[in-house]
Amino acid sequence: MIRINIDPIMFQLGPLAFSWHGLFTAIAVVVAVWLGLSLAQRYNVDQEKLSNLIIWIIVGGVVGARLMHVLDHLSYYSQNPVEIIAVWKGGIAVYGSFIGGIVAGLIAARLYRLPVWPLLDAAAPAMLVGQMIGRIGCLINGDAWGEPTNAGWGLVYVNPGAQLPSSLIGVPTHPYPVYEIVACGLLLVIVFYLWRRVQVPGVTFLVAAIGYGVIRFGLTYFRQETIVAFGLQEAQVIALITIVLSLILLVVRLGINRSSYTLTTSEQSR
Repeated sequence: MIRINIDPIMFQLGPLAFSWHGLFTAIAVVVAVWLGLSLAQRYNVDQEKLSNLIIWIIVGGVVGARLMHVLDHLSYYSQNPVEIIAVWKGGIAVYGSFIGGIVAGLIAARLYRLPVWPLLDAAAPAMLVGQMIGRIGCLINGDAWGEPTNAGWGLVYVNPGAQLPSSLIGVPTHPYPVYEIVACGLLLVIVFYLWRRVQVPGVTFLVAAIGYGVIRFGLTYFRQETIVAFGLQEAQVIALITIVLSLILLVVRLGINRSSYTLTTSEQSR
């Protein structure tokens, strides 16, 4: 068992509280942006347009992450509306970040006439790396807690400021953030392999989306969240939707590539 007695708040300046979660989120964004830009060099994209695209993605990701978190805890924020904008205290939803960032990125890519699928492929490894770094903040804060466990391993939060339910303070819980970091690390290896070798635009991103959906669906069984439908938690429902849509798009992308290859071969034989 690992005992965590770290105050989620690093320091406070007046009304502003700076948390470990905020620090690692910032680091995750910086590293993900750097990696995404580096990988995008492969496609010879205009750097100014790409920089503008990154800004859209960051803003969309932050808004989406916070919005989904607020919707998940609407009863609390309806009573404390001022705290809706207090992102620095922690409280973001990963799927909201992915959805918001991708939607904003797609809109910007269309506006700047940038290649959508290749850039999504470059973004896939960056998103996974950012997720892994961000989960370190969750590990410290306790805001992605697992369910109680009697196994020989687990996390025991003892700091009163930890962001898991007060009933779980001092109780061994599954180290969910650690599980996800390890699983995302394994998926990252696969994604990098595909990015280097697969020539069909979009395949790398869609495999990453499917893989992360599988990870979230499986690992969410080790968490305590509200059941929303068919005995499944919210993250699992979103994961299933992500997997199905990504599988459909993957089949379409591979079908388009096969059709193009057949057409090219036919033209060459004439």
